[in-house]
Amino acid sequence: MRPGPPDRLRGNGYLMYSETGRMCAVLANPDRPRWKSKTAPEDAELRSAFDGLVAYCGTYEINEAEGYVVHHIEMDKVPNLAGTDRKRYFTFLKRRLVLRPAPPLPAGVQDWTIEWERVEK
Repeated sequence: MRPGPPDRLRGNGYLMYSETGRMCAVLANPDRPRWKSKTAPEDAELRSAFDGLVAYCGTYEINEAEGYVVHHIEMDKVPNLAGTDRKRYFTFLKRRLVLRPAPPLPAGVQDWTIEWERVEK
């Protein structure tokens, strides 16, 4: 995920799709504050780390005709989300994959996209 203008959420991460139908997404806010102690973080530091991270893995299926992919979540940072699905509409812009979630969106969110840029081996 590439940094955007100040009015957008920023993040860095990886989105991987395997040929065997598995996927994994990990995104982190690069502005998360560092912990004072790596082995004994304070409660506020833990909350900031948790809030600034998206991480999930599972299987996926693609519907090319309708332009969407469904991520079938098996593991998630939030345990309650395991067993759920995330439908994302996709478009391609050169070396970028643009994903937009299917409705319903979270309360107060009108629209959002995530742009992923393909990296070489």
